[in-house]
Amino acid sequence: MDRQVAGREDAALATLMEKFVCVRIVQGWGMDLSLFQFDLELTWAVFFMNADKTLYGRYGSRSERANTTNAISIEGLTKALEAALKFHAGYPGNKKDFDGKRGPAPTWAVPEAIPDLKGKPNIRKADGSRGGCVHCHQAHDGEVWSLRAGRQPLPDSLVWPYPMPGRLGLVLDPKERATVQAVDPGSPAEKGGFKPGDSITRFGGQPILSIADVQWVLQIAKEPSTIEAEVDRGGKSAKATLALEAGWRRKDDFTWRVIVWSMRHRLLGTQPLETLSADDRRKQGIAADALGLRIKGFPPGWVKEKNVEGQQKFKQDDVILEVDGRKSLATEADLLAYLIQTKKPGETAEFTVLRGGKPEKVTLTIP
Repeated sequence: MDRQVAGREDAALATLMEKFVCVRIVQGWGMDLSLFQFDLELTWAVFFMNADKTLYGRYGSRSERANTTNAISIEGLTKALEAALKFHAGYPGNKKDFDGKRGPAPTWAVPEAIPDLKGKPNIRKADGSRGGCVHCHQAHDGEVWSLRAGRQPLPDSLVWPYPMPGRLGLVLDPKERATVQAVDPGSPAEKGGFKPGDSITRFGGQPILSIADVQWVLQIAKEPSTIEAEVDRGGKSAKATLALEAGWRRKDDFTWRVIVWSMRHRLLGTQPLETLSADDRRKQGIAADALGLRIKGFPPGWVKEKNVEGQQKFKQDDVILEVDGRKSLATEADLLAYLIQTKKPGETAEFTVLRGGKPEKVTLTIP
């Protein structure tokens, strides 16, 4: 996508881009985190703004590790550009419409100011090499670990950031601005009155030009709450709502994110955990919805930030069955979120593991 856009490979897109002053930012050193508020684990993103820094909208979404472009397209970007031009044509008369596009001031103004990132090898001005580049995802990593070091609470919005609307049954078409492709039966989206084909024009009071704009409203929304939407339905205006229950984000799997590697290493001292197969669960007598995660390995020697105690106390092929008596932490995401949100640095967690067919207790200090 970056090559296609930067190289102006699509004629229609290139023509539209000529109507903008295009600035390409390729690394995070000095990035204004009060202005560039977005999912920092994207591989590619666009901000549409006025010269006075009024933000018209965002473009760029992602929901899995392997397929980084499943939620973006040249067609969708083209339509977002067209919408941004329409918003700009109404400026400054519509300026107040965009007040909600920027959130509260961040704790740290730029990535290099984040305490956890200080002193790391690539936290420096870009020098043309991958190693001499502040990666955007590092700002997210650094914020999480800096807050943890300061014994500050980690809200769900940091652990499960920028949820896709599909989590609420609202599946949007990546080739459109924010058009409903499907509505899951029984979902909050269906209950709120969304219909396939609806084009979301306003969400949470904000003008919408992309899926990323919808994600932004979800990211900053309080919970529980109900978000109101205005949609174009067959050329006519209609209303819909989306109800957010407390803890609604927690149903999502965030283990595709880069930050999960540091969570595994620093909290447990392990590599990715493997969910037991249905057959293994039957053999071991483990319920289908209960915790059952196999330890497949440990970080290599070059990983410096890791829980060494975990490497010493866990064994390869241990199966984690319980944590502090809890069997309901059924996924790796559930387990990591429990540890990073409820355990302060230096506190312990008691694990029950299946080792050689027998349950054993492992008490681990969580850094």
